[in-house]
Amino acid sequence: MFKKLSRPTKWLVSLLLVVLLASFFASLVQNSFFSVKVDKISFETENGELAGYLYTPRGVDEDNPAPAVVLTHGYLNNSEMQEIGAIELSKRGYVVLAFDMYDHGDSVWETPAAFNFFVKSVYDAVQYMYEQDYVLKDSLGNGMIGVSGHSMGGFSSEYAVLFDEMDFATNGYRKIAASLAVGADFRYVAPGASDLFATRSSGVIAAHYDQFFFDNVTPGEDGSVRYKDYTTDPVGLDFLGRTVEGSATAGAFYSKDGGQRVIYTPDETHPQNTWSLESGAYTIGFFEKAFDYQLDLYGLGTLESYDIQTGSTTQTWWLKEAFTLVGLVALFAMIVPAFMLVTTLPVFNKVYANGVELTQDDVLPVSKEKKYLKGLIVIISLLLSFYFLKPLMDRSAELDTLATAMYYIIAGAVVVILAVWVAATIATGLEAKKDNMIKVAQKATLSSVVVIFVALAFRFLLTNTQLFTNVYFWSAPSVNTIVYWAIGSAGLILLVVMGTTPMFNQGEVVENPYGLKASYKQVGASILTALVLAFGLLFVVAIVGWVFLTDFRFYTYAIQIFNSQQFVAALRYIPLFFIYYFAAGITVFVNTKNIKGWLGDVFAAVILAGPVLIFLVYQYSVLYNTGVAAYPTFSLSAILTVGLIPTLSVAGILMRRISQKTGNIWTGVIFSSVFFTIITLANTVVYLLTIG
Repeated sequence: MFKKLSRPTKWLVSLLLVVLLASFFASLVQNSFFSVKVDKISFETENGELAGYLYTPRGVDEDNPAPAVVLTHGYLNNSEMQEIGAIELSKRGYVVLAFDMYDHGDSVWETPAAFNFFVKSVYDAVQYMYEQDYVLKDSLGNGMIGVSGHSMGGFSSEYAVLFDEMDFATNGYRKIAASLAVGADFRYVAPGASDLFATRSSGVIAAHYDQFFFDNVTPGEDGSVRYKDYTTDPVGLDFLGRTVEGSATAGAFYSKDGGQRVIYTPDETHPQNTWSLESGAYTIGFFEKAFDYQLDLYGLGTLESYDIQTGSTTQTWWLKEAFTLVGLVALFAMIVPAFMLVTTLPVFNKVYANGVELTQDDVLPVSKEKKYLKGLIVIISLLLSFYFLKPLMDRSAELDTLATAMYYIIAGAVVVILAVWVAATIATGLEAKKDNMIKVAQKATLSSVVVIFVALAFRFLLTNTQLFTNVYFWSAPSVNTIVYWAIGSAGLILLVVMGTTPMFNQGEVVENPYGLKASYKQVGASILTALVLAFGLLFVVAIVGWVFLTDFRFYTYAIQIFNSQQFVAALRYIPLFFIYYFAAGITVFVNTKNIKGWLGDVFAAVILAGPVLIFLVYQYSVLYNTGVAAYPTFSLSAILTVGLIPTLSVAGILMRRISQKTGNIWTGVIFSSVFFTIITLANTVVYLLTIG
């Protein structure tokens, strides 16, 4: 039966099977081969509703309580980013809650305010866990709960200790016994925050190459993207209680105020903390020592008496990453055969001109001379995009120079218009060349007018850097940074493509040079096809999330299902990202239509993702080799660019593959605008704010 299916159907079925198998095996790692019960839960708090994953080891119940750990993520992510702690701690016997902070994932804040979501998030989750009978407490009410979070989640963990200590002053018991802040510096919480941990066991994972924190000595204007050592920093020493002694060793536990203190300093960047065997080992080792100490302090026995495994930092979480990566690749690979299958149906087949799929035989070859020239222009464009990546991300003053350059481009376009029409007028006396020269003049005029329009719009963007900063409407601040860069990049792309493509087509009759030409039926069918593909793919993501409780991810990049709040936000961002993918679709079409096979795919990916990759290699190679990054003030935005590489690479390949079959850019551009915008909004902070 399988042999009788069409080739696209075979591919689609095979890839769907890979997705399901990869997700199943990822779930096996997540639940430690059925030794841990994993549930997606949500619960009401005094500030709203929190949602996340509860990991309960088999055998833990109200009659057999165990120590618990509450985990949360950073500013840009969701609860799934805490899989190291969730998997490794739960399989050892701890109860673990990995949850979404307010304004993230499925958690809802009843009284939201920008950048305040993290303050109460962890303590509200602690309150919930403290009330559960399966969480260990002593006879006086002291809870055996550990808290840990990355970045803003680390700040939220520190605030949780602060609130717990305030409650202790009135009720006489502490709910939190241990805290581990990952990538979070005490100076950002409150003055003297390092003195609030009392008898708790508390630690910090302070990476040497953290882009933000752990350097309280270097002036801020010098930039934070540099090597630092928190064990020599005044704030770090104060946390360890080593201010008088003046020295400390990373990984060593020190006594302070009747509790334990430790600082770990891995050779990692800020986001690497969430995807590191070294930080994973520190997390496992910290909570083992912390609960050993706290159980003894409160007379509750030993970890072994609660069937908690100790003495090993062997980790298996990376297997889940491996399986979700396989699922992610298979999910992306499904798009092209799904497109081919859908477009065999009535109405959808209108995406093709005359209802016929194009082949490589329909593409005219290009001369070697033009290939070399086009390659040179592409290289120059990549370097130009690399150079302006930071100014566009930071909306910095360097954009003024680029804005001024638009005047020269406009003037140059006007000169071209005048020159070609003068040449056409002179040629009117030569009957043999008259018609040809007029056609050339008309095409040059149209291209020049487009360049003028793009230059004016681009200059408006460059001189109005406050655009897309209203978080009441553009409610995802991190996405706003990407949007500004994307539209700026679109301006650069269109100026280069519209300014250079006519000379490659000189002397040739090119039916559809930019891939824009399509009938109304084709455009309508393209919209319908793109929407069916995007939401069909997201339906697969939703089913996998519901059945297996896993998503599709690798490192900080992930695809997971959206909620209503994120979808509404996406509707506002899709038109903005359409501008970028429109320009990207044109440059991919123009520059790859004469390249056959996988080389064309690689070239399409490089055209879009190349500048970002060049920038990251340059930024971090300088950091690791010198101790100071090439752009030491470029911190959060540099982290944002990491996720652009897979998105732009896949989008480039998809737009090339689909445009090769349809002869136009519309289906690939619309699909990319919708799909990649939605998955971006599903993986970061989205505020739900009201004016007034």
